[in-house]
Amino acid sequence: MTAPHLAGATLPAPAHLPGASYTLVGYEVTDHWFTVPLTHGLIFGKDKDAATEHPLAHETITVFAREIVNTDKTLALPPEKRPYMVYLQGGPGFGSPQPLNDGGWVGELSKTHRLVLLDQRGTGNSSPLSVKTLTGRGDTQAQALYAELFRADSIIADAEVVRDFLLKDRSDQRWSTMGQSFGGFLTLSYLSFAPESLKDCRMTAGLAPIRTHVDDVYRHTYARMAERNKEFFEWYPQDAELATRIADHLRKHTEILPTGEQLTPHRFQMFGRYLGGNSRVHGLHYALQSAFAEGDDHLSEQFLRAAGDITSFYAQPVYALLHEAIYADGQDSPSPAPTNWSAARVASELLEFAPDAQQLLFTGEHIFPWYFDEDPALTPLHDLAHLLAGKDDWGRLYDHAQLAENQVPLVAAAYEPDVYVDYQHSLKTADFVGNTQVWSSPTHHHDGLSADGVMILRRLENLLANLS
Repeated sequence: MTAPHLAGATLPAPAHLPGASYTLVGYEVTDHWFTVPLTHGLIFGKDKDAATEHPLAHETITVFAREIVNTDKTLALPPEKRPYMVYLQGGPGFGSPQPLNDGGWVGELSKTHRLVLLDQRGTGNSSPLSVKTLTGRGDTQAQALYAELFRADSIIADAEVVRDFLLKDRSDQRWSTMGQSFGGFLTLSYLSFAPESLKDCRMTAGLAPIRTHVDDVYRHTYARMAERNKEFFEWYPQDAELATRIADHLRKHTEILPTGEQLTPHRFQMFGRYLGGNSRVHGLHYALQSAFAEGDDHLSEQFLRAAGDITSFYAQPVYALLHEAIYADGQDSPSPAPTNWSAARVASELLEFAPDAQQLLFTGEHIFPWYFDEDPALTPLHDLAHLLAGKDDWGRLYDHAQLAENQVPLVAAAYEPDVYVDYQHSLKTADFVGNTQVWSSPTHHHDGLSADGVMILRRLENLLANLS
């Protein structure tokens, strides 16, 4: 069966293979496997002919999704009458969550919907976008030709195939969306290019800064990170001195991580990834506390193991490779390509984030070119990363005119101290996108959905009732 948005295109026909069904902690779970055209996302971002004229137009990939049905018999709607909802995961480059219990946000959403947990192309059980698959494509130009097909327009085109198959027998073939972080960026792409497929949309920490330059995005997120560093060091005053002491030690001594590479002061700043949420922030204190547990002349094995885990992109090479590309909205957009290592360029303006500053500050979701020199998981992608950073012909991620006139109800949670998706930019996006309401929190961080998901989703449900 061909998705309606692909009608007339001479691309490989999509296919659906239902997989195993099983019972898990209060859910009935069904696995679904879909074969999708590799290039059909180009239909959304460029002229329709671009998809069929692309050198890889003959190729297909596999996309995987889990359908979650809550088996609680006391729920208002029986499973067969519940509308569908697709969950759009954060990232880029992360698979959808794998439910381990019947609580939290999965439990809450599955009370009212048949929930589809989509492994976005390149992630999870979908055809992987990995170092091996990329380097196996050939030279750097061939790798780039393939990697460019794993952005938002392609993910949304895949979601349309999934929707087309799963809802084909329903009188209303629209579904709802729930997007976290990058999943909110994807939601805005979905509302741009296929709004007629959507009944309503929810998002948390995902109102993308679609009408500002990427450099301004990073200036704001660095400012939030500086505030978060200050807050952390107010909780643990001794850790301010300890962090600077560790950085000074790394300038004078060679410390090798379990993966074989050297831990440098600027790489140590990546420990700021602990600071992006309320549920893990205190892990930074425990990690720092262990640094000199074996003596003053070297860092402890415990600390180096933690450093290896937090500073390596072994499990998420796609995140490092395509993260800045989520802000590259094509020619003539408010944030034109190329990104040209924006996070690194902006950091060079901010002396307080220098690795040799008097008080060391930790960075956040900032991708630096030296990652691809120092991290063994990324060094094979060095030339590709630099090529993509300079790429100036990305397709569009959003249709701004369509978003301004949006009629699909959209409700969003935005968090004032969020260090990854800036609150002020989020509010500007909400003001621009039609039919949108925002619930703001002064205390939640980027991980609000996992930390306090039931309450947040109920807040969004109340907003949605006012819009619908």
